[in-house]
Amino acid sequence: MNYKHLTINERVVISQLKSSGYSIRKIAKFLDRSPSTISRELKRNSIQKGKKKPKAFYSAAIAQDKYIAHKSKCGRKCIDKESLVSYLKEKIEDHWSPEQISNRENKDLHIPSTSTIYRMINQKRLGLITMKQLRRKGKFKRPAETRGRFNDGGRTIKKRAKEIYKRNELGHWEGDTVESGRIGHTRKSKYCFVTLAERKSRLYIAIKVPNRTSKEVTPAIIQALRDYPDDLVKTITFDRGKEFSGYEEIEKELNCKTYFCDPYCAWQKGTNENTNGLLREFYPKGMDLEEVDENELSNNIELLNNRPRKCLGYKTPNEVMNSH
Repeated sequence: MNYKHLTINERVVISQLKSSGYSIRKIAKFLDRSPSTISRELKRNSIQKGKKKPKAFYSAAIAQDKYIAHKSKCGRKCIDKESLVSYLKEKIEDHWSPEQISNRENKDLHIPSTSTIYRMINQKRLGLITMKQLRRKGKFKRPAETRGRFNDGGRTIKKRAKEIYKRNELGHWEGDTVESGRIGHTRKSKYCFVTLAERKSRLYIAIKVPNRTSKEVTPAIIQALRDYPDDLVKTITFDRGKEFSGYEEIEKELNCKTYFCDPYCAWQKGTNENTNGLLREFYPKGMDLEEVDENELSNNIELLNNRPRKCLGYKTPNEVMNSH
């Protein structure tokens, strides 16, 4: 929501027009604001004047002072109270976990939540205390995405035809990648799978590539779908990973349209995500995909495509696709 707070200049205008007898709608029109904005402002910041018959009086200066006072209370406050910081450091050095510290009653101090304590440690606000000093490390957090962004050319999933959601026709695919496992925060290797799932038939394709870059991913997708007729490759929906930045070449070579999910909304391509989960039966999380034999991969994908699915009336993906 794009919303701008009223300024002191606007409040002066409201005060002058209100005292001149202008209605709320006329004031709103003059300031190019919503009438409800003006109504809330007058209701919230007016004061009562008069003893016998008090009347509402609006002052721009008083309203601005109230606004500044309320604004100062917004947002999360930084925890920098020395006694609290010392208490947290003392308990962590005594081998207490953040969860134990947070849930232990303390009458003298307001103890923050478990996640706040973890955040304070990560932000180095507890001196020399680090995550290594904790007996239990808390939940693993994935490293932030560092591969950068790319211009999707306005190909948001919101522009995708509504009929595609109904799964009434073949030819609408979803693409993703499956990475090798990690040791700590480091990948065992750069090898990954490029995966494609057709929305109606649930037909699944997985291609092993040496790294997750557009230079490797783009030709792998083109090669995997090149031999399909045009009416079986109409659209492909990706997430916003930079490995899919070669979408224009894919559109040109396959004569199809591409779309991108909203940020952090992997569920918008749930067919692919769910089938990636089925692939983990053969290649569990944590595995180094460089060790995968490509012939074995083809056989396992064929097993998936010849497995009956309840959502298909117990037909197989190959049967649904071949019926075309």
